[in-house]
Amino acid sequence: MNVEIQICSLIVVLLLSALYFKNRRLQLYKGQLFVGVLLISIVNLSLDIFSLLCIHYRDYFTLPVTELVCKAYLLVLMLETWMAMCYTTCDLMTERQHRRFCRRLFAATLVFGAVAMLQNIGIYDEQGVVYTYGPAVYVTYFYALIMLPAIILCTFIYKKRMNRNRCTGLRYWITALVVAAIIQFVYNNLLVVGFATSLGIIVLFVSLENPELQLDRQYGCFNGTALSEYLNQLLERGEQFVICDISLDNVSILKNKSADIAKIRRLGNKVLAKNPDVLVFNNLDMNIILIAKDINAIRRLLKDYVKYFSGMSPGGMESMISIMPRGNQINSVDDLLKLFSYCRNQKSMSISNNVLFVTEKDVKEFHLIDGMKSEIITALVEDRVEIFLQPIYDIKTGKYSAAEVLVRIRKQNGEYLMPSAFIPVAEANGMIIELGKRVVDKTCSFLADGKAVALGLKTVEINLSILQCEQPDLLEDVLAVIARHGIEPNYLCMEVTETASIRSKKLILSNMESFRNIGIRFALDDFGSGQSNFTYLADMPFDILKLDMNLIKSYQVSERARHVIQAVERMAHEMGLSVVAEGVETKEEFDNMRKCGVDSIQGFYFSKPLPVYEFMDFIRRHNSP
Repeated sequence: MNVEIQICSLIVVLLLSALYFKNRRLQLYKGQLFVGVLLISIVNLSLDIFSLLCIHYRDYFTLPVTELVCKAYLLVLMLETWMAMCYTTCDLMTERQHRRFCRRLFAATLVFGAVAMLQNIGIYDEQGVVYTYGPAVYVTYFYALIMLPAIILCTFIYKKRMNRNRCTGLRYWITALVVAAIIQFVYNNLLVVGFATSLGIIVLFVSLENPELQLDRQYGCFNGTALSEYLNQLLERGEQFVICDISLDNVSILKNKSADIAKIRRLGNKVLAKNPDVLVFNNLDMNIILIAKDINAIRRLLKDYVKYFSGMSPGGMESMISIMPRGNQINSVDDLLKLFSYCRNQKSMSISNNVLFVTEKDVKEFHLIDGMKSEIITALVEDRVEIFLQPIYDIKTGKYSAAEVLVRIRKQNGEYLMPSAFIPVAEANGMIIELGKRVVDKTCSFLADGKAVALGLKTVEINLSILQCEQPDLLEDVLAVIARHGIEPNYLCMEVTETASIRSKKLILSNMESFRNIGIRFALDDFGSGQSNFTYLADMPFDILKLDMNLIKSYQVSERARHVIQAVERMAHEMGLSVVAEGVETKEEFDNMRKCGVDSIQGFYFSKPLPVYEFMDFIRRHNSP
């Protein structure tokens, strides 16, 4: 009786099952599918062996019972193929969609199984060789002929959406099954399908399903990959859970002692692992992530954890603990880590006892900012960053001889984002540098055709952010753009705020003279809005002083403000600076500023910031003789 291969295969699968179930593992849906593959393979191999025994001893078991067992084996063989397809497609759809797909495929499999059960089955038992044949067997082969190539095709068509190891393991497994099925179909006495099953299980276990692949061996907890898979499952299911981030900040006592750090992490995780209701994950750097269904479970565990670390050295070891009571508000592990980092930075001054609670308001603010970051990035990639220009009226000539460039982002629906919505985000994340470069490039492109200059435009003012001011290669970048567009540098004026001049005084001073030597002027923007320091007017070679609109508004209601503006105007003119009044919105404000002796006026009284084509129409109408 040729049953040796099946017995060996069953032993292998049972041993792998024992290894799988003895290790600590996460309850993942995809892991449950693999358990299904394991169990149905065990049943399949057991029935294969039992059917051969029934055939060999059919006088004892009776022929009807033998045929029933043989057909049951064929049915389970179909179910194993069904399970293989379910396992193959688990990366291709959501869990809910996948469960529905599997149920429908299961129904179709049962139909094939019922057809096989109703067919005749032949039994061969000669000279120790035992196998079955006939219509019932052919129905099973027909079902396999449909399913197995479909599984192989999935691993090629959807390989970019599938786990790479799952894809590779399935190809080996199904290829082995196909080859075994062909061999067994041609040589009925070679019962090698069971061996192919065990071979496939080994490949999947080693490459993907070994529970130790979810563990961080160094620290004794689940690793970052397991965190990502488990968190994605919780989010997909819409389950409520609590998530906690523990960051070891005060590691100075362990500097350059990675072995000590590893020891601390291992011991700390042993403390955390005492509570089975809390899952412990190791993340990057010195972070530990806890996930539980109940916040009280985390609170109880944290008491032991904090106590443990407070007693481990004379100075203690601080842990920054961030708790998010409603973990299902985030979208991914990356979002989670960025959210905790954002909240720690935003609320660093209000954190009590090194414990930070992440509220719904924090999450909403984070999503708004993160969404804005994505909008800025895509706008830069898709060239949806545009410049608007606000005319500046020259009182002496009665013409619009200058303009301030203001950046706008055009959304994909055609609407525009105002600078107040995206500039703070761009500055906080360093994207303001690329935005600034884009503005300089588009401004020079606007000037390159000479049409605006021909209509009397003499100066275009470009705002420099603090981060741009701190770039040592600022001059080289601007010169490269000027050279590329072939414009005269003297048409450009760089606006710098008081805050920027205070923070980056040395760098600005080193650049300003170089800029001015080639004809680019500088304006001190928003004077009177921040940390006003007249020393900077003396120390730094500004050409233009722009009075902040709030100072202009105060002129009408405060005598002190009037004296300040008049004094600033006199001082600026004595220093050889031109004075621009910003934010003028009414005729009364215009008349007041003209009486004060300012040189130019900018504001909605004349025009709002305009797109390039509207700005050209504006100066064409007002500057033409």
